[in-house]
Amino acid sequence: MQGGLGLPDREYYLSDSEQMRKVRSKYETHIATMMKLAGFSDSDARAARIVELEHAIAQVHRSLPENEDIHKANNTWSSADFSAQAPGLDWSEYFRGAGLDKVTSFIVWQPEAFKGEAALVASSPLETWKDWLAFHRIEESAGVLPKAFAEERFAFFGKELSGTEQQRPRWERGVFVVDGLLGDAVGQIYVQRYFSPAAKTQAQAMVANLIAAFRQRIEALTWMDPATKAEAEAKLSTLYVGVGYPETWHDYSNYEVKANDIFGNIWRGNLSEYQRRIARLGKPVDRKEWSMTPQTVNAVNLPLQNALNFPAAILQPPFYDPQAPAAANYGAIGTVIGHEISHTFDTEGSTFDSKGRLRNWWTPDDLKHFDAATAQLAAQYDTYKPFPDLAINGKQTLAENIADVAGISAAYDGYRASLAGKTAPTQDGFSGDQQFFLAFGQNWGEKTREAALRQQVMTDPHSPGEYRACTVRNIDAWYGAFDVQPGEKLYLTPSERVRIW
Repeated sequence: MQGGLGLPDREYYLSDSEQMRKVRSKYETHIATMMKLAGFSDSDARAARIVELEHAIAQVHRSLPENEDIHKANNTWSSADFSAQAPGLDWSEYFRGAGLDKVTSFIVWQPEAFKGEAALVASSPLETWKDWLAFHRIEESAGVLPKAFAEERFAFFGKELSGTEQQRPRWERGVFVVDGLLGDAVGQIYVQRYFSPAAKTQAQAMVANLIAAFRQRIEALTWMDPATKAEAEAKLSTLYVGVGYPETWHDYSNYEVKANDIFGNIWRGNLSEYQRRIARLGKPVDRKEWSMTPQTVNAVNLPLQNALNFPAAILQPPFYDPQAPAAANYGAIGTVIGHEISHTFDTEGSTFDSKGRLRNWWTPDDLKHFDAATAQLAAQYDTYKPFPDLAINGKQTLAENIADVAGISAAYDGYRASLAGKTAPTQDGFSGDQQFFLAFGQNWGEKTREAALRQQVMTDPHSPGEYRACTVRNIDAWYGAFDVQPGEKLYLTPSERVRIW
């Protein structure tokens, strides 16, 4: 995949806005400061050349919205193709050094970036590349270098780019280092303490209920051809759902940790993980392998594995509480589970079949209907403006927005099915349906500084929380639950409400 930038995305280099020009100027000052701290002479001139090189790299990068089109990523190159199609870099030496010299084929996500960056290797001065490499090594290691390095890095990436006023205490940063290098070892302790077998069983039951609800929604679709439905249902039937923690823990026996060598520990830890991944090449895909640790508050859909991971840490209050009413659990964690199931059928997931292969399993008419509905959703999110000069990019956030709409729909169906025809008990004066939608909205309550929010809007495929909460505008049951009337701020006419799955 494309890489090589220090700032979050190509737009930070290419945008002509006043804000981005200021960021680039401060980034160049930051580079010069880091180089000077490391003992480099003529640091201002070196920094200017590094920024100029990264600007050239950004020009050949693919934009985020374009990068969301998975079909443009399906490019298979042989090792020989790199020298032929992207001359300028010594690819055979690169593959040898990376331990990839025995690999015969690669998926090249952004061919234009490979061609452009390889050409820059040939055309840009070697000394500039050396400075660029040195700066990024210093930057990556700032946390374990003398205090001045860590403080300078935080001053730019923390304060300037994200608006964070204070750096985390050193002990917390140390915890993150251990968690990053020995995640599964930490995870085994975490689940012993905080995730009981009973909690796992209850969560698995909710997952099963939501998959059943999603299957019923697919079966009820009037616009989808039976052949397409059969493929969609095959994806659901073979979907692997990991709940809490992996079935097999990572082996860290090849990782040597020394009490007095933090830099070496980090270097060896990263190398150990890289070697683990290299060792997987040429072997069958393990569909049950996790990409998150149990202590991660998140969830993920893995289309190449047709699998989901729901770590133990997100199966905790306030997302999930075994003692809470069903309405609250389905509105909170249920919509998260529904969201991840729905990724199986978003603009990216819908292009993969039940075996994780990139394959079009849609009839032309079904795909046309799907594309029209998703375009309507993208246009809806294009209207949201967190700032007068910055709007959400509906195409960039489309896959996540689809998963939100479909996820809340499936979770609501699952919640209603869990009542088995009974009326939900009221809680603090709220009906069951109101509790469901309130819990969903509370998922997305957050406080974000302006700099961090701007960065998210420009670089993140997820919409900010405020607008994810607005997903309810597309759900008919929300209107009934709160008696939302025409003319009120969030009201959408039935024809404007997006219905996909």
